[in-house]
Amino acid sequence: MKISMEEHENFIIEFLNQIDDRGYLKHRESTMIEFKENFNFINMPKYAKTMSAFANNKGGYIIFGVKDKPRKLLGIKKDRFDGLKLEKITGYLVEHFEPEIKWDIGTVETNGKSFGYIYTYEADEKPIICKKNAGEKDLKSGEIYYRYRAQTRKIEYPELKRIIDEFREKERLIWMKHIEQIAKIGPSNVALVDLLTGALNTTKLEGTKLIMDKKLLQELQDKVKFIEEGKFSEKEGESTLKIVGEIQTVDIVVPKMDPNKDYPYIQKHLAKKLGIRPYDTQILIWKYKLKEDRKYHIEIEAGGIK
Repeated sequence: MKISMEEHENFIIEFLNQIDDRGYLKHRESTMIEFKENFNFINMPKYAKTMSAFANNKGGYIIFGVKDKPRKLLGIKKDRFDGLKLEKITGYLVEHFEPEIKWDIGTVETNGKSFGYIYTYEADEKPIICKKNAGEKDLKSGEIYYRYRAQTRKIEYPELKRIIDEFREKERLIWMKHIEQIAKIGPSNVALVDLLTGALNTTKLEGTKLIMDKKLLQELQDKVKFIEEGKFSEKEGESTLKIVGEIQTVDIVVPKMDPNKDYPYIQKHLAKKLGIRPYDTQILIWKYKLKEDRKYHIEIEAGGIK
């Protein structure tokens, strides 16, 4: 379930305000909380390991600006934390883990100091598995990490078995829902979409309109033969695609724009403007390589960090 930035901030502030007479934080690290004094990308393997462990459990926060022993509130330099290249973090996680790790990032101010946080959501698909080595001993390909009380380590059998059992139960419920829907609609009226390939499989295409990108259409034309309705090539039937209905081609036109005038947002402002999570903005930027295209991106410096 999506957590708003306001909910994140309220939780962190309330958590950090619980201090004793010495000014030390009362709360310890836990299954959902990890403390770090500051953020340094050199330590990204450690952060990523903790994030994957949170994702394999119930989610959790890495809070930056807190010393663990003793639990002293140090604070961080807000400008430097806000200036982090979020797509770089996203790219690192995508490169080293699978399935996707979903997360949010932000800063809060309390007691006259600034603190940063990274919140990792519980994974929809478990387990999150490391697929590439990194750090001296932090990340190893094929390992699964899990968040235990105040500790991140390789998952143990009871927790792994629970994840597998939960996955099987979730699959069983999905199958039941599909079967119920098919029974209501009728097998002959059902079309199945392969979300991995985009293929539409159905026994009844009459009256269906397919909208296809020109590039995709050209790729199909190079690989298959189109025939008119009512005609059939028995000899070449295996390589023939029959389309009943209408195919529309779509052109996407990108106008010439000045990034300084037409794209006046940094990532977190763009996410707020679009009403989506900062994490989703990072994924889109990484997925479509927007940082590599001067039409959509210019480098800026914030707190000495590009």
